[in-house]
Amino acid sequence: MLKNLNKAAILATLASTSFALPIDWHGELQTDMHSLGDYNRSVTQTPGAVTNGDQAFDIGDADPDSANFQTYIFKLQPTIIVNDSTTINAELTSGYGYGGNFGDSSNDGRTKTGTTDATTTGSFANARYSFNTVTSNEINLTQANAVFFSDTATYTVGRQKFNWGLGAVYNDGSAAGSRFASMRDGITIDFKIGNFKFSPYYSKIKANNLTKTGRIREMGISLLYENLDREFTFGALYNKNTSGGSTSVFADVDGDGTATELGSSSVTMIDLYFKKTFGKYTVEAEVPLMSGDMGEIYPGVTDTEVDAQAFLLNNTYKLNTNHSLHLDVGMVSGSEADNQTYGAMYLNPNFQVANIMFRYNLGAIGDTTQNVFNSSITNATYAKFAHRYDSGTWSWTNSVIWAKADQTATAGSDAINHEKNKRFTAAANQADDLGFEIDSNFSYKWNTSVSINTNIGYFFVGDYYAFSNTATPNETNDTYLIYIGADIKF
Repeated sequence: MLKNLNKAAILATLASTSFALPIDWHGELQTDMHSLGDYNRSVTQTPGAVTNGDQAFDIGDADPDSANFQTYIFKLQPTIIVNDSTTINAELTSGYGYGGNFGDSSNDGRTKTGTTDATTTGSFANARYSFNTVTSNEINLTQANAVFFSDTATYTVGRQKFNWGLGAVYNDGSAAGSRFASMRDGITIDFKIGNFKFSPYYSKIKANNLTKTGRIREMGISLLYENLDREFTFGALYNKNTSGGSTSVFADVDGDGTATELGSSSVTMIDLYFKKTFGKYTVEAEVPLMSGDMGEIYPGVTDTEVDAQAFLLNNTYKLNTNHSLHLDVGMVSGSEADNQTYGAMYLNPNFQVANIMFRYNLGAIGDTTQNVFNSSITNATYAKFAHRYDSGTWSWTNSVIWAKADQTATAGSDAINHEKNKRFTAAANQADDLGFEIDSNFSYKWNTSVSINTNIGYFFVGDYYAFSNTATPNETNDTYLIYIGADIKF
């Protein structure tokens, strides 16, 4: 009895001490509904083995006509102010990609009681038909760091998010509706000298064991010059990502069904950023350049050279306080399929230019072990023209997006299916027209914290997606989207 009272007293003391520290609570809760019609872009619904170049997806037992799903985003971000020089930041979320799908977190008594094997006893499909409760959906710690402020620098130690430039490669997921965030476990030091900011950092990406053979680490430095008076910003990020030979990072690009461990690798990223405003006109650009040795992408080739790049340019012209015109163009490299080099650049899944094109991982429609939003802009040259009206309370954006492929299949040669990340031998030629899309997005700010969003889109599918790796291409279907969502940021 006395022992239990002592424990209770200790817990009460810790609780009262913790509440003595100021805690600032932030976060985001978003719920939404996605309705994708003719999502597979092809009349053909069962293209066969994933290893071939067919641009359609094998959807299994999913509805071939439309996909309707509801998702949520959950982020809880407490900040503890320890004193004037120390702050602790954390972020808690659930599932993969800052949330999940409605229906993925219920423990269905029909299948989770006893065995799911219909040939044996123990299944309670009838007895527990209406029984649902919480399952073992894990809580993820996506941020946990301490920030120390001094006269000469700011030190951030621990798990931290970071952003660079347009967020095309490194994106902290701070924008509403973001599903992912670039993270690193380590230390970042920010030096501010006038308009210049220097930020060297060291981080550990993965530790398969506690020696250097199982370690993936990244070291780098960023330099940012920002002159608010001249409305001019320029920066350069340099980092090197190195890994040991036993990191348990695998890929199956050749599609033989056997994953290959990448092994030792050393990849360098140089990412340039520029922004300048001339009166009503603003231009913003980012150029990420990736090079180095990515390891054994293809079996037997232990030092595959990576040479990938993207060139992104965003233009904004403000007609007045309410109306603005936007022209965004970009080139994101694809890859040829020779054994010595790999040239595909995959942008951050948060960085998107259209409501449908590039946004969804269509392989996840029929396979919920994948994430439907884990999709990147890659192997594409695109242009987007948009008009935006913003009244302060509500906004309406109408856009037209066009795109073509950087790399396509040529009969008799090996090629890469970039959506499936598989190499194949082409038996036909592939067109480079990805198609064009018309989008209309409406957002209403209910108050300073809550916004209601409605997006629609119609994707005129290009002949690139008709490729079946046979003499007879698939018949394509245009895709359309209806999206409704509510977002709360606090």
